[in-house]
Amino acid sequence: MTRLAILNFAFACFLAWAAWLGYIQFVFTHDVSHLSYGIAALFIASLAGIFLGKTSHIERVEVWLVTLGLIGNLIGFVLAMHGIDTGALGTAEGVQKVASNLLAGMGVAFCSSLVGAVAALWISVNAWVIGK
Repeated sequence: MTRLAILNFAFACFLAWAAWLGYIQFVFTHDVSHLSYGIAALFIASLAGIFLGKTSHIERVEVWLVTLGLIGNLIGFVLAMHGIDTGALGTAEGVQKVASNLLAGMGVAFCSSLVGAVAALWISVNAWVIGK
């Protein structure tokens, strides 16, 4: 249990550093689908379960976190492609609007995938420490 606490303290320090630099806020504000919040909630619930001794869920949660991140990736690409209006590409304002929609969709894609992958890695390392 001591190794688990030390490991999670180190991870928490890493997250605090990332929040201090603004990376955490960037990730959550650029995910307009808000799927990253769901991924984070699942991660926190799973981590709490690990500390409470409930470890039968770990393997499934690792897969769910990665899968939700990939679903966010697909949602982001759909949002990016949905905003393309080829008729608007003839004007500078139209190009700006299309570029804005593409960037919003890509924000969802990359940010939700990042949250899912980091959360799955964190849970995976915790599973390794407790011998699951």
